[in-house]
Amino acid sequence: MVPREAAYTINTYSYTSQYSALACIRHLSDMGFTSFEMMLIPGHFWPSVATAAEHREIATILAERGLQLETLNQPNLDINLAALSPECRDYSCAVVSSAMELAADWNARAVVVNPGKTNPVFPAGAQVLADRFKSSLDILVPRAAELGVRLIVKNHPLSWLYKGADLLAFFDDYGWANIGLAYDVANAAYGRESALDTLPKVAEHLSAVYVADTPLDEFRHDRVGAGVVQFTPISAALATIGYKGPTILEIVSPDPDRAISQSVSELERVSWPSPV
Repeated sequence: MVPREAAYTINTYSYTSQYSALACIRHLSDMGFTSFEMMLIPGHFWPSVATAAEHREIATILAERGLQLETLNQPNLDINLAALSPECRDYSCAVVSSAMELAADWNARAVVVNPGKTNPVFPAGAQVLADRFKSSLDILVPRAAELGVRLIVKNHPLSWLYKGADLLAFFDDYGWANIGLAYDVANAAYGRESALDTLPKVAEHLSAVYVADTPLDEFRHDRVGAGVVQFTPISAALATIGYKGPTILEIVSPDPDRAISQSVSELERVSWPSPV
């Protein structure tokens, strides 16, 4: 029988201040998990300061323990693919490109991005932001194809473009080559979007589902069951659309081991669909 932990991909965000990426993967593997989303953060793992030995050690532990690095991710606030200034977009594209190179080296399937941000006090126009985001994609999508990895664009309520229908419309216009969508149920709840309405619409392009919980008056990524997200009907909706992709637990907690274990138990209780 496959251990229940093997059905879930664990995001390493909560561990970034406590563990190096290598130590984190070892720790989570010892807990029974086999699939991971690594956060690229200095002190955890950052490409420009990591040594060649540190780079190799990640590849070694993945191979020796039969683990899968599903995706790589970076801090949302440090990157803006829709920035108005070309210098900021160039920097952001360079960071994402370096992540894609790591993904190719470590056999990760994708790098996660969001469409970027604007000033909420005086936001740029939607067409301006769309053009800037497209200019970044024009750099990143061909590089992803060269490296054999995908870009997964995630809904994020602090982004200028995060509703499921809007993401679909954008990429129906731009094109879907080397692009998938990730749907974060906590982000959707905080952004007042119905996951039940949106999941069937994005099903064709759904590459990952992110799981956490949140209240409505504060943006959080708490353990499953600690907020307002309705996991039972969402589980049923995923089953209805035949979703078999990864479920990524992006839980932010001072005690991540406990919060993740509790979240797995709660997901099992609601018969969450499993790729295993």
